[in-house]
Amino acid sequence: AGEISAFEELVRRYRNDVFSFAYHFVHNREDAWDISQEVFVKTHRSLAGFRKEASFKTWLMRITSNQCKDFLKTTRKNTFSLDTAGQLKDERAGIDPKTSLENKELELAIMEALNEMPFKHRTAFILREMEQLSYKEMADIMKCNIGTVMSRLHHARRKIRDKLVQRGFSPE
Repeated sequence: AGEISAFEELVRRYRNDVFSFAYHFVHNREDAWDISQEVFVKTHRSLAGFRKEASFKTWLMRITSNQCKDFLKTTRKNTFSLDTAGQLKDERAGIDPKTSLENKELELAIMEALNEMPFKHRTAFILREMEQLSYKEMADIMKCNIGTVMSRLHHARRKIRDKLVQRGFSPE
């Protein structure tokens, strides 16, 4: 109904979900925050058009997905972060440096494979494996049927597995 406090509550409730989803695409905190802000600006402008055919979160994640796609198109960024936060977490958890390095190499190979695949396959992988959404939620966000979601996810997993094998990781 145009109440600012109600919209602020939506931002508080979903800002971490939006940021996390955007970060999985762009692998850069500043870019993910910029995308998140733009998502909420677009959401605010489009609230009157929300038809409640899907949940609000699904609708919001669809806007986020589209914003990420636009960002990647306009910036031509296919980057990944070598953020040291994961390494610090490993050290605190008592994981030895060799294992930490192997984990980082695996993460790097997965990110490279994701960056090389079509957006629709990357989206399916991120929604399922990183955001842990159901096939139904994925289908709503991606605007396709569940069978298509499963096919895209299968192709994404296969491409990642092939990339890992090329990099010397053994399939399990």
